[in-house]
Amino acid sequence: MDLLGMLGPVGDFLNEPIPSFFFEMLFLEDPFDASNPLATANAMADLAVQALDSGAVAFSEVDGLELSYGTSEYNEAGWSTPRKMFDKVSTSALTVKRYLKPRHIAVMGFALDPVTGWCQDTLKAVKNWEEKVRTKDILIFIYHPLLKNPIPIGPAALPIAGFLVQEAYPTKWGVSALNSTDDSAPIVET
Repeated sequence: MDLLGMLGPVGDFLNEPIPSFFFEMLFLEDPFDASNPLATANAMADLAVQALDSGAVAFSEVDGLELSYGTSEYNEAGWSTPRKMFDKVSTSALTVKRYLKPRHIAVMGFALDPVTGWCQDTLKAVKNWEEKVRTKDILIFIYHPLLKNPIPIGPAALPIAGFLVQEAYPTKWGVSALNSTDDSAPIVET
């Protein structure tokens, strides 16, 4: 007997692979702490602001969501071979890409785009050492097209998973190669 088959659409949903194209990023101005109601309210306010200007954080690709544990060998008394012990946690650099739009370009220290402004402020702080580098927490929501949002506002679907990247700061910024012979390729900002 196929239990998931008996569940109908829910069973179909549980058997479907999660598509990689349906995600959203939320850059938080304050550190996120799920146990703190004020931090949750601030995150919801950030979500509302970004919903009004969804183009600001519309990234086409996110890469580097990795977490790994290092190990070291430990010679424990009574054992003839060393034992593996967990050593430290390491993370990969998060790389995000989006199509470059005129609003993403900062001019003379002013940017219409919050992400561009954050990158510019960080680069200036590192170069001049006059300001503190401002970190942000980033929430990445994963959606599934079969899980529709019944409310007409907000995303088209409900999140099924998410990632919290804590204390992120930009370390590198760039654009794709400029090519005068290819008139169809847009510039990608990384």
